[in-house]
Amino acid sequence: MKLYHKVFKSHADMSVYLENMDPLISYDEELLNRLTNARNTDELYDAKCSILRDFRDIYAFDASEAEFPEPIGHFDDEEEKIKFIRKKILLQDIAFYLGSVYKKYHSIIYQTHNRLPEIELKRLAIDYNEIYRKAMEDYIATLVTGGQHAVTASFVLPSLIEQGLGMALQNRMLFKCIMQLNDLTEEEKKIIKPFLHNDKVLFYGTEKFAMEKLYRLFVEKGVLKNTPDNEMILTGVCLKGKRKLTRTLGGLLNSNFAKEEIRPEYLELLKNFFVELNIRNCIMHGLGETFDYLNIGLVAIMFQMLWDIVECEIFKD
Repeated sequence: MKLYHKVFKSHADMSVYLENMDPLISYDEELLNRLTNARNTDELYDAKCSILRDFRDIYAFDASEAEFPEPIGHFDDEEEKIKFIRKKILLQDIAFYLGSVYKKYHSIIYQTHNRLPEIELKRLAIDYNEIYRKAMEDYIATLVTGGQHAVTASFVLPSLIEQGLGMALQNRMLFKCIMQLNDLTEEEKKIIKPFLHNDKVLFYGTEKFAMEKLYRLFVEKGVLKNTPDNEMILTGVCLKGKRKLTRTLGGLLNSNFAKEEIRPEYLELLKNFFVELNIRNCIMHGLGETFDYLNIGLVAIMFQMLWDIVECEIFKD
């Protein structure tokens, strides 16, 4: 059953549990079957998108229909309390649906092929591939032993997602703008030459130093609007009024370019996960003590996010 009236209750330690789990467990199996029954990459891509659309419908229903225990603590007004409850329901739904389904799906992949996807994260100063391997080893060990926590992966994956999404958006902006350029002078051709047919460009300076001329060229040629968001994505940093705006995960997800490029199903999930629930800070700083933020289900979601980002499946074209 896709939509049904959920009844959440509290343990003595104020952690929340779902009392009537059976319809959810049954529907999770249907979602898992969509992934395992896919016969090719196109069908698998469609299955993943359909799961995200279903999740969006489920949460929208639960936010207005589910029973949730009266929270203990002070709220300035009723609106603040309602937002808190909806946030808690969103967290439960993400763990129960996406976390559970992806974890089972990844376990099946590992049991069948004795490995999980390998990716290449190109970066100049830091070997993100080594960091990725450490997270993967931790995740596989937890899947094999049936553990509840993949601690290393929990702390590493938000950074990998931020780097992966930042690079993907930067590259899309870079090459979409380059493809629109014409009638360049010899000096202008020298500016774009290092970025053509070369995936390992070394620069003596910061990223902003390396990309600033390119950004100004795009703006002057009218192929890119001069906005703080665009400058932040392409150069890594900009000034917004008197405030320095750096390329963070929240900044990327709230940019107009991300809204134009990322499929709405994925953009909504990324925002739910990292903006509304702020799961990165919950993991890093120990916030939200009534939920286990190191839960392997959340790790499963983050791995699937990362793989879909690297494979460019999150984008509209």
